[in-house]
Amino acid sequence: MRAGSLRVQFIGFILCLTAPAAAFASGPGTSAANFMKIPVGARETSLGGAFTAVADNADAVFYNPAGLGLLAVPEISYAYNNYLSGVSQQWVAAAYPAAFGTLGLGVNYLGVKAFESYDNSDRRTGSVSAYDLAAYLGWGDGLETNNKFLPSVRYGATVKFISEKLDSSEASGYGLDAGLLLLPAVKNLRFGLGAENLAASRLSFISGGARPAMKVKTGVSYRLGSALRPVAALVSLDLNFPQDGPRYLSAGIETTLYGALALRAGYSSFGDISNGVSFGLGLGLPSRGGRELRLDYSYGATYDLGSVHKFGLAYKFAAFSAAPPAGPPPAAAPVPARPAAQPAPEPVMKADSEFERQVAWLYSDSPDDSRAAAEYLAGLDSPLVLEHFIALLSSGKAWWKQAAVRGLALMKDGSSLKVLEGALTHEDQEVRRQAALAIGSRGEAGSAAALQNALKGEESDSVKSAIIEALGKLPVPAEE
Repeated sequence: MRAGSLRVQFIGFILCLTAPAAAFASGPGTSAANFMKIPVGARETSLGGAFTAVADNADAVFYNPAGLGLLAVPEISYAYNNYLSGVSQQWVAAAYPAAFGTLGLGVNYLGVKAFESYDNSDRRTGSVSAYDLAAYLGWGDGLETNNKFLPSVRYGATVKFISEKLDSSEASGYGLDAGLLLLPAVKNLRFGLGAENLAASRLSFISGGARPAMKVKTGVSYRLGSALRPVAALVSLDLNFPQDGPRYLSAGIETTLYGALALRAGYSSFGDISNGVSFGLGLGLPSRGGRELRLDYSYGATYDLGSVHKFGLAYKFAAFSAAPPAGPPPAAAPVPARPAAQPAPEPVMKADSEFERQVAWLYSDSPDDSRAAAEYLAGLDSPLVLEHFIALLSSGKAWWKQAAVRGLALMKDGSSLKVLEGALTHEDQEVRRQAALAIGSRGEAGSAAALQNALKGEESDSVKSAIIEALGKLPVPAEE
């Protein structure tokens, strides 16, 4: 019979899984799968785990599945956590935006190397191994409310399969997470709400077993500046209410320099295993066509068990290539055909140019970054830029469509005006309204007929008002 004389590294393993729960719970065995309380991702860990209202990458499937609804392009991420001697944690996640929302996948694996085991007489009986695993399947989407105080909401849910093994004993079960992200009218401000293990099954190593503890968390985040500026910052704060212990606070701050180098610091008051403070840095390496590679690192310390280092790697795919989109323009935004022999301006096609960098930001998951990039690109008056704006108008992201309208309003050529006139029949009410205002701001008398035709078939009062306002800004045609 095997008994308790185990190696120190296994004691550390048990401590890292049970210390937080034991410190907070009302009694032993009150919760299971405590490894899921360890933060995943190097960036998120360096922010103290305060990610409920940020959730802007593939790791949202773990922190707040509503954040999946923010993602504009496919992403993958990987993190390795050198937790304690002989104990490591690995996390991999992927997200893929689709027409019906964004799908997210994640795998959280924590394992310990095989260690020697002994019987009650301290005679070696062999070796023992252990691991914990959770697989996540999430979905997130959003809606535009047209409410001036809360114009946008994101929502999502994650189902997870949980498996644990200690020597020859195994247990498995499931859990359900859910989340909300509220995007108020105040730019760059977000509120988050999440529930972990909202529903869960028992994991039984012995008779009865226990369920993973439910946790409700609220968060707020605010971004200062745009990633296109030399310096930008993000601050986040979470309040956590676990079922098996008292509430605790998490907070983080991230400063980004020139959209590339990120410096981070965080704090968490959860448990006694950590000193509460974490630090980290990240390096973004944008590449051609909007793709982006990011390297992350975080550092934390425990009171008795040494330092914790975590390394992360993330890759963001391009939504569209730098080449003109294939196929005809969308019906809602007609544009005259460009002669095949007409070349795009040479400067904007240069590899790794500022043009490609701005195209990457055009397809950003930040509305401010998309808008700023659209304003920059509009100044090029390039047919290639026009085709990107047309592609954005047919996308499923509200801020992409609005960035496209903003860019079209600033372009000077007749083709962009025709696209704006076509957008007057767009299925999105806000796009129609902004297109009308953009046409009015350009002040070209030839657009009066398109506005008048749109007014006849328009049902939305706000769009009608915008069309009438636009008509009032057009010059009155001279009488013959």
